[in-house]
Amino acid sequence: MNNKKRKHMKNPVWLLTTIIVVLFLRSGSLLGQATFQFTIQTWGTYTTYDHYDWNADSSALDLTETTTQLGVGIRRARLRGKMTKGKASAFVQVDGPSGDLLDAQIDYSLTDNLKLRMGRFVGAGSQAGGNTSHTAIDFAERSIVGRLWASSVGRSDYRTYGTSLIGKYNNFNYQVMAHNGDGHLNIKPYGTKSSKSDEDTGAMPQLDFAVSTKLGNGLSTGLHYGLPNENRINVSSATGFLYLDPKDYSSGKLRGKLDFTRVVNHEGESDVVSLGYALKGFYKLHDKMEVGAGYEQWDPNTDVDTNSFGNIVVGVNYSPNPEHWKDTLFKLVATFKTSEVDNEPLDPLMVHLVWQVYMH
Repeated sequence: MNNKKRKHMKNPVWLLTTIIVVLFLRSGSLLGQATFQFTIQTWGTYTTYDHYDWNADSSALDLTETTTQLGVGIRRARLRGKMTKGKASAFVQVDGPSGDLLDAQIDYSLTDNLKLRMGRFVGAGSQAGGNTSHTAIDFAERSIVGRLWASSVGRSDYRTYGTSLIGKYNNFNYQVMAHNGDGHLNIKPYGTKSSKSDEDTGAMPQLDFAVSTKLGNGLSTGLHYGLPNENRINVSSATGFLYLDPKDYSSGKLRGKLDFTRVVNHEGESDVVSLGYALKGFYKLHDKMEVGAGYEQWDPNTDVDTNSFGNIVVGVNYSPNPEHWKDTLFKLVATFKTSEVDNEPLDPLMVHLVWQVYMH
């Protein structure tokens, strides 16, 4: 998002935040039950990366220098507020450092097992992406399966403007989402165009469908499919996941995750197919500490050889309060980059120390 757009968004965001605070202070008599959540993630980074230059006849890249860097920063600082009144609830999330409005949604319960959601939200999509809360990321970052799926389908921050029917039938959860397609596209009454098309968006919205279920013994699985729309985001995608997360996850127990995604871009003369997958495993050493490792890969074009890249990730997570694991969490994560891409060397090693504080 460019600076002009950020400047345009900040004033409404901080005005909205002020309004939320006022409503919260008066919520006992005005709207209903209000809750707030705060997340701060600070991190220190250690990185080594190589510099390459073309050789004399420009036939190959030669290593010229290796650089080591240390840094400290804020990865995330989030403010979230929720207000409930009867069958309706509203949720807002703001990114502190940028001032950007991330989520702004209203839910209405149609029945005990069906609700309607409208606004800007994550919605149906990759479980490895925005459907994994930033407070529950396994390592320092979400896997490239979720991140690159999101950028491929026009939802760079995993969110879009739309409406969803979210329901439950027996052991199955489902969602049908109609949305604007472009995550930064707030539909106007006329002349609205997606960033992916020079044509007006038209009457037909972008459609995504998702279904998931719990199989028992801590296993859960789900599938998602997004339809292409040539006047919005002319990309189709299919994602799936299989997670093992035992309810009694304690010392000596294992948990694991498998994520998969397939994205097809229909904009050119021929379709471009991208594939990605991620496999992670974790072992609880004792109640306050777990160790984990994973491998994730992304192939941006299956018709091109030697263009895949990925990450080998290992990490240790420590919480001084295991009964509230996410409230104060320390993560030490090392990421080793791999690449099949010709003449595009990647940074070989990154180490992150993340300190998370979550108040709710």
